[in-house]
Amino acid sequence: MLILEDHKSWIASLRERVLVFLDTLSRSENSFNYNPVAYGITPEGRELELGFSCYALKIKYILKDPSIFNESVNLDWAKYLNSFQVESGKFPRNSFVDEKFLKYQAKFEFNKSLKNNLKKILNHSSKYDYLTNEQKVYDFIKAESKQAISTLHEIKSRNLHPYLDFPKNEHEINNYLQDLNWAYPWNAGAQFSALCVFSSTQPIQKKQDVEKELKKFIKSISNDVNGLYFVGNVNSTSELINGAMKVLTGLDWLGESIHYPEKLIDYCLNSKPNSEGCDLVDIVYVLYRCSLETDYKKNEIEQYLIGLIYEIKLHYHDKEGGFSYFKNKSQTHYYGVNVSKGLNTPDIHGTILIVWALSMIFKIIKYDNIQWNILKP
Repeated sequence: MLILEDHKSWIASLRERVLVFLDTLSRSENSFNYNPVAYGITPEGRELELGFSCYALKIKYILKDPSIFNESVNLDWAKYLNSFQVESGKFPRNSFVDEKFLKYQAKFEFNKSLKNNLKKILNHSSKYDYLTNEQKVYDFIKAESKQAISTLHEIKSRNLHPYLDFPKNEHEINNYLQDLNWAYPWNAGAQFSALCVFSSTQPIQKKQDVEKELKKFIKSISNDVNGLYFVGNVNSTSELINGAMKVLTGLDWLGESIHYPEKLIDYCLNSKPNSEGCDLVDIVYVLYRCSLETDYKKNEIEQYLIGLIYEIKLHYHDKEGGFSYFKNKSQTHYYGVNVSKGLNTPDIHGTILIVWALSMIFKIIKYDNIQWNILKP
C-alpha cells in the first residue's frame, strides 16, 4: 500500500481523534445526548436527541470504544433509546418519536403550507407524484424507528416494545412494494430495507414466509444487465447506486445473496461518486458487500477504494478531528429540520458516514491490520 504511505500517520491517529471530536459534541458528561456540530449549531439542532444519539453510538461501535462494550453503559444507552417509543398517536404503535423533532417539523411558514396543499391537489392526477409534508414526516418517523432498532441491534439489545405496523403477508407486501416508485430507487430501496429490518428483528408470525416474499419481489426488479434495482428510466447514476445500497442493506438482514454482484461491481467501478457523505459511503458499501460474495476484479476494487481515501480526506478537519458531510461545509439539515448554519466545520452526520466507509475500505484492502467494526444498517 505504498500509495497510502503519505497518509500513514493520519490514519494511525484517526480513531483516537474522531473519538475526541465526538466527546466535544456530547451535551454533558455521562449523557447520551449529542449535538450535530460544535460550531454554528441552530436552536433546533441543540434540541433534537434521538437521531444524533444513534449516530454517536454507531461511531463508538465502529471504532470499538471500550465504553460501549461495558454492559452497564449498554443497558443505560438502550434504555435511553427505548424511552422514545410511543404506544399511541398518529404514527404506528411503538414508533420511535423524538417529540422535539416533531415540534420543529410542525413549524411551517404560510407559503410552505400553501405548497403542501397544492401537492395534495396535484396528487389526485396521475401526472404528478409528490410527497406531502404529512407523508414525509410519516416516512421520517419510520426511518428513525428503523435506525433506532438497528442501532440497538449493534449493542446486542432490542426495542422494548414490538414494532409491528408493517406488511406481514404476501398480499400486503406485494401491494406495498409495487406501489413504491422504483424509478426513484433510493427512496423505494429505503422502504424495502426498512421492511427487511422490521421483519428480521420483530416477533412476527410466519417470519419465513414474509422474508420469502421480500426476496421474491426484489429479485423481480433486479436488472441482469447492470445488477441494479429499479423500474423504468433512471438517469442519475448517484440515485441508482444509492438505491442499490439500500436494497443490499435489506438483503443483508434477510441473509440473501446479491443477485448480480459482478455486474454491480462493473457499474460502480465505472462511476465517480459525488463528494457528499452519503454518496461516498453508498458506493463503498456496494463494493464491500459485492466483494464478500465474489473475487471478481479484486485488485481494481482495492485501487478504486484507495483512490476514494484521498477524496474522503478532503472532508476531514484536522483541528477538530472529525469529518464534514460536505467539503468545507457541515450538514445543515436532519430530515428537513435545520440543525446547523453550514459552517466550515465537521459534523456528526458526516463523521458517522465516513468512518463507516473507512471501516469497510480498511477491511477490503487489509490496511495495516486495522480492524474496525462494520455496521449492519
